[in-house]
Amino acid sequence: MNYYQRHDAVINDQQLLVNFIDLAKQRGLHPDKLLKGTKIFHPDLSKEFQPYSAQTLLTIIENCSKHLNAHDISFLLGRRYFPSHLGTLGQALMNCRHLADMLRVCQCFQLISFPMMNIELRHFNNNTHIIFTSAVGALSERQEIFLSEFLLSTLLGAVKYRCQNFPELSIHLAYNEVNHIEQYQSHITSLTTKLYFRQKISMLSIATPLLYQPFNDSSSSLKAMALSQVKTQIKTQHDGRVRISFMQAVTQYMAKQLLQQQALSLAHCAQYFGYSSATFKRKLSDHKVNYQSLLDGIRGQQAIFQLIVYQHSNEEIAASLDFTDVSNFRKAFKRWTGMTPSNMRAQVC
Repeated sequence: MNYYQRHDAVINDQQLLVNFIDLAKQRGLHPDKLLKGTKIFHPDLSKEFQPYSAQTLLTIIENCSKHLNAHDISFLLGRRYFPSHLGTLGQALMNCRHLADMLRVCQCFQLISFPMMNIELRHFNNNTHIIFTSAVGALSERQEIFLSEFLLSTLLGAVKYRCQNFPELSIHLAYNEVNHIEQYQSHITSLTTKLYFRQKISMLSIATPLLYQPFNDSSSSLKAMALSQVKTQIKTQHDGRVRISFMQAVTQYMAKQLLQQQALSLAHCAQYFGYSSATFKRKLSDHKVNYQSLLDGIRGQQAIFQLIVYQHSNEEIAASLDFTDVSNFRKAFKRWTGMTPSNMRAQVC
């Protein structure tokens, strides 16, 4: 498998950058300030375009958040993203059978659809939980909030566009409640939406049957034709390989090993990916993470999901994460989340 790294120039979405710059200019921010540190200059965007890296986009997000007190840009970018920014893939998504089919296509073509974020679906008790995490390593608080708002705005914009209304949803967000809550009310919530902050996990939950309600105007032939064109583009742009990020591959492998209670040392992970331990540690460092913090993040997310969604007891969660002592699990949970399991249950259950 060919993975893309945080600094690899693999993102081809010129329209996203142009729209980003235009929105910032409308609010008084000069393009040079927005693009500072990216080695991209505003006049370059009107010339033959070169792909850019995840780090470039993260730098632009940081610059925007630092210099502008305009909290609607992430939402507006998300609303414009589907289907126009996605080009041929957008045409395929418009002709998917239902929302579940759209999500599957996005996962299959992550580098084109959401190169910065990893989307994972879990099903339980007739509900589907869409968990989203960074696909490119550690993020600053500004970057995490911006990308979460962008992703939610895109997903819910697509839901409203294709379904003509907002179904009943619940949204859990890992970060603290923001000061610009009115933007959430305007762009991503409705009377049927429950919104929770400080959850230590970012997740959108929806009734599973709603994901499979058919779109009567979809065309399987047009979808197949568009996906064929997308694959042709991939052969030209990415050596014929549909890439996922290095961090996504690592976290997926580690999560699988944890659930199966298999060996999960740094040396074991490095060997699985074909690196020495030193090289593997260096690659993680390039994504601003270390092995222990990554492992803690994955274990914490699994524990929170089991607590919030499955409503498992401490004993059940501790056993699933291979803790031999429940008191050790409680201590670890507080280290991961800043609160005890009992406090989190009282907050969300």
